[in-house]
Amino acid sequence: MSKVLIALLGLSFIATSAFAQAPAVQAKPAGEQAAKAVEVKTFFGKVDVVSAADPAKGIKSEIVVANEAGVKSTFLVKSTTTIYDANASTITIEKIIKGDKVKVKYITTKEGVEEAMSVRVIK
Repeated sequence: MSKVLIALLGLSFIATSAFAQAPAVQAKPAGEQAAKAVEVKTFFGKVDVVSAADPAKGIKSEIVVANEAGVKSTFLVKSTTTIYDANASTITIEKIIKGDKVKVKYITTKEGVEEAMSVRVIK
């Protein structure tokens, strides 16, 4: 009889723990949520340097653009970056040459790297 009672108590313990609810997740304050939002910025200028990726050498695709004030910015071009010519047709990074006027939409990562989201050659 005592073995049956112990078995019933064990089963009821397992059954109640299986239906236990997880603690409620507290919402973060609005300020913290806004701080994590990614800001997309735009940079206009002329291409100074274009380097295509070479995985064997550990080189990533980058584009260096200088604006009218002479300020240069280096953008990491990832495989997800969309690149357009002046006619809005997609192209590869190899089609961009020094002196092309471009509009770069980019984000800045937590590490401070400027990642190009899109590069568009403008007339």
